[in-house]
Formats: sequence, structure tokens, C-alpha cells
Amino acid sequence: MELKAFTDSDLTLYAELATKFLTSPACLGEPDYELFKRNFSHIIKENDCFGWFLVEEGNVCGYLLCSIMFSTEVGGLQLWVEELSVDDAYRGKGLGTEALSILMDKFPDVIRFRLEVTPSNRGAKKLYERLGFEFLGYEQMILDR
Repeated sequence: MELKAFTDSDLTLYAELATKFLTSPACLGEPDYELFKRNFSHIIKENDCFGWFLVEEGNVCGYLLCSIMFSTEVGGLQLWVEELSVDDAYRGKGLGTEALSILMDKFPDVIRFRLEVTPSNRGAKKLYERLGFEFLGYEQMILDR
């Protein structure tokens, strides 16, 4: 399996995969094409947000989005795994584990890898815990503008 970075021509494929992901039980959000376009544009133009397709034997089987920032909580870089989606047909084959392993190798200076998981997503929780992720005691709050 390899991670293939998004290129200028990948918006449609990203939007299709993100729509499928955001309508799954793994998510609390709703698909929004305008949001996908903003995300994609930022990923292509900037260096603090990244997007990759998970590719297995030439087939796109999912995608991964993450963003990086300095965290005062750990006094160093923190990488947020914003979205990790593996297509149903490829689940249970270790691709999520492999994608996160590749990601961690790509960012050796990152002190903390962070992600969110919905309470009902038991499979993802098992994967993350097996890789050493732990639950934080925080409840998150947001204010959208």
C-alpha cells in the first residue's frame, strides 16, 4: 500500500470519497462540496494540511487528510489525523494500520498524533488503540463562524 499525494486534478475523486465517508456511521458531519473545494485548495496550495489517497495494487481504496500545528500542550508539533477512510471492500486487510504507520514515518518530528473517533466506530477504536492511541479526558467544544 502507498499514500499518493493529492494533485491538482484530484478534486472530484476526493469529493466522491469524502461524500461516502461523511455519510457513513463513522462521521457526524454532512457532505458539503463547497467545503471539499476549500479543503482541497488549501491542501494543494499550503504546507500545513495534507491529503493522500490510499492506493493498493493500483486501486484507490481510501483517503487520508491531516493537518499539522505547534501544540503548547506538548511543546512541539502535533499532527491531526482529520479523516482516514478505507473503502468497505478493503477493510480488515491492515490498510488503516499501514496508512498510519507510513504517516508516522513521514513526520518524524511530530510529538503527538491526534485524531477523533465517533463512539460507535468500534473497528477504528480497536485499530487506534492497537497502535498506541489513548483517549483524552477532554470533551471538545466548537464555535463555527
